Amino acid sequence: MTVKKTIFGEIGTDPVYSYKITNKNETSIDVLTYAATWQNFEVVEDGVKHSLIEHFDNLDDYIKTPYMVGKTIGRVAGRIKDAKFSINGVDYQMTPNNGKNVMHSGDHGLQSQNFDSTIDSDNSVLFTHTVKGEDEFPGTLTVEVRYSLNDDDEVQITYNAKTDHDTLFNPTCHVYFDIDDENIRQQQLKINSKRFVDVDAKKIPTGKLLATTNAYDFKNFKKIGQGLKQLKPLDKVEFDDAFVVNKKAATLKSEHRAIDLYTDRDGLVIFTANPVDALKAQNHEFSSIAMELQTLPDAIHHPDFGNTVLLANQEVSYTNKYKYRKLN
Repeated sequence: MTVKKTIFGEIGTDPVYSYKITNKNETSIDVLTYAATWQNFEVVEDGVKHSLIEHFDNLDDYIKTPYMVGKTIGRVAGRIKDAKFSINGVDYQMTPNNGKNVMHSGDHGLQSQNFDSTIDSDNSVLFTHTVKGEDEFPGTLTVEVRYSLNDDDEVQITYNAKTDHDTLFNPTCHVYFDIDDENIRQQQLKINSKRFVDVDAKKIPTGKLLATTNAYDFKNFKKIGQGLKQLKPLDKVEFDDAFVVNKKAATLKSEHRAIDLYTDRDGLVIFTANPVDALKAQNHEFSSIAMELQTLPDAIHHPDFGNTVLLANQEVSYTNKYKYRKLN
């Protein structure tokens, strides 16, 4: 195993570093201090390199993109209804950034921060950052994000957090997968889920969990394009949906390779998109699929969605895993 550190760019006078972790199979991941971003996931098959995730090669694109490509999202991923919540009878009001609601923790979340970093071992990198009341979230929250790669071609992302005040914590990696040369519509998805989250017209959870049928039924492998076709009678053109999962959450595969996703939380958000071509995005010509492992969105308003409350002086740890397999 090797870890190589280079300078990726600068934000003001602050350097943004890139770390490349490479294993014995020549599989590698690249991660950035900016937004603790997963910048690339590359495998070598028969001497040929294949990138498995959507990525940019310069810092400016990561700063400008509205798609959060590869970034660590937090304190809380997803939407919070009406930009407010209560913990132990205390009400908190935030500044909306998505209509009346808060999306991805507001405009100063972890996804806009440059993290401190260190090489944690011969196969891992540790990013650390402290947020102090940004976007009206209560408390000072210290966050650690550790990326590791093992010789079994498995990427592990671990999130640790500690706070001095009751607050919320539900991070994710907003990684977009495109694992083969074929169009993302031809790649097949399996989600180990019997229920998904019902949302209103503003994509705010209603509190209901619906059965995964028709377009939303990925219990067996199905081409993403088939699922998108099944959305048309519902007057929908994209997936942007949260599924209830457990442990082995999902698998994305092509003819040649697969990625298995594991989590210790209960949610997987999928989002079909095209972060690299604005015109194609407008025409719903998708290039990749985001697969965000997290607690179900807006859980603070729906107790049966999971717990995202982190109490003062407590610590919490979450782990997501992504395992590459060669098929043919």
